[in-house]
Order: sequence, then C-alpha cells, then structure tokens
Amino acid sequence: MKALKVRKNFIFDKEMVEKVQSIVSKKHKNLTEAITLYFQALVKDPDLLDSVEQSAQKRTGNFIGLLDGQIGDEDAKWMQREHSEADKYR
Repeated sequence: MKALKVRKNFIFDKEMVEKVQSIVSKKHKNLTEAITLYFQALVKDPDLLDSVEQSAQKRTGNFIGLLDGQIGDEDAKWMQREHSEADKYR
C-alpha cells in the first residue's frame, strides 16, 4: 500500500484528539488505523458522512440536547396546522 501525505497543515484540535485517543485505544487501534477505517467505510457507504455529521452536531449536556432528533424540521405554520387539527378531535 502506498502512503500519501495529505498536507503539512492537516491540524486537529488537541483536546479532541486526546479524547478520541482514549476511545480508540479501547478498541486496540491507533488514530491512524481509525482514520483509515473511517475512510474505507466512507468509500463503501458515502451516506455514512451524513450520519456522522449529524452525530457530531448533536448537542449534549443540556436540556435542549435531549431533544435533538426528537423534534423534526417542520416549519411553524405546519406545526400550528397540526395543533389546530388535533384540537378538532378533542
């Protein structure tokens, strides 16, 4: 397998790398192997990137984070219409 140097300014946040390192080490992998596996998975399933991005943007540690993924992307008009229709049947 040939190696490719991506670029010299390929920089990661130090805290993030340290947190990831502890998680990756539990699986007996190093960071290079983890990134390689991630790239292999992306090649086989490009839609994986969407779910990873969604997971990365999920908020944690506060009340609103609990609602991530529970509330849809509906607009306010749709929500009002749904609410008024629900009131009709009460």
